[in-house]
Amino acid sequence: MDYIEQEIVLNTESFYGGDVPLPLSAALFRRLESTARPSVRMVLEGTSVSVGAPPTWLERASDIRTIGFSGKTGVSVLHVKAPKLGEAAPKLFEQQSFWPSAASPEDTALQVIGKIAKAVRQREASSDLYDRALLKHLSGWSRLFKQELKSVEFGNTASDSLSPIDVEVTANAQLLNDQTPLPRQVRVVGKLDMVRHSTRSFGLMLDDGDEVRGVLIEGTSELLQHHFGKEITVLGRAIYRPSGTLLRIDASEILPTADGRRAFSKVPPSLQQSRRPERRLQSSKGGVDSFFGSWPGEETDRELLQALEEVRG
Repeated sequence: MDYIEQEIVLNTESFYGGDVPLPLSAALFRRLESTARPSVRMVLEGTSVSVGAPPTWLERASDIRTIGFSGKTGVSVLHVKAPKLGEAAPKLFEQQSFWPSAASPEDTALQVIGKIAKAVRQREASSDLYDRALLKHLSGWSRLFKQELKSVEFGNTASDSLSPIDVEVTANAQLLNDQTPLPRQVRVVGKLDMVRHSTRSFGLMLDDGDEVRGVLIEGTSELLQHHFGKEITVLGRAIYRPSGTLLRIDASEILPTADGRRAFSKVPPSLQQSRRPERRLQSSKGGVDSFFGSWPGEETDRELLQALEEVRG
């Protein structure tokens, strides 16, 4: 498997060049390790977390090797190498994808992180590029920006599809995470009309024609193959986007269809409570205080008092 050499640019308050302090470099390495794998998993499998040992293709796709630091034009550069996703996980790209993917066979794990960071920067509430777990990983980068580090740029910085990670991205990740509805236990009935063996992901066709994405968390992909083309009942957790729409179902059990199926053949809504109205400070120029001592009409005080007497009379 070939590795592509890439750069990670560190913008810092002080210029270190190639002599990056150990606390800074060690913290960066930890964040890269904790972010690369769930990011790759998200774009290829539709979930950033899963139960059990990670698949072999994920280990290969997130295998980033460090080469060393150098300095140029006021920044520090970490030189790394990583495999292309198409070489690390060829079977995933050979199979038909159920839904549009942001990942290309030519991308590496670093470019995937840059693409996800762009969606977070733009606060795309309906994006398929992150779930709550991945947003927590991204918001955790905020610890790196409390001292010397200002931003971390991945891959080809000239590309419009990538974004660095900085304070804005970490803050947006926290905001998106906060507004994402919590998962809920659900029962959904539909026809299993798509199965992707390598990632244990599937598509469930509902009565109204809507397609629900799912990932089998417990069990093997042979279970999905056994039920392919049949009507099934899926038990599991509904995972939502920040917008409140359904992202996927983490399936823990698959059963034959039970009686009363139509009541469960629909997209499970989130249990998100309505947000409290935004509170704003009152001033003499706005809010309730602005009404006192003023009258929107052109009448004088004498005319108003006369009109009031006429009403009383």
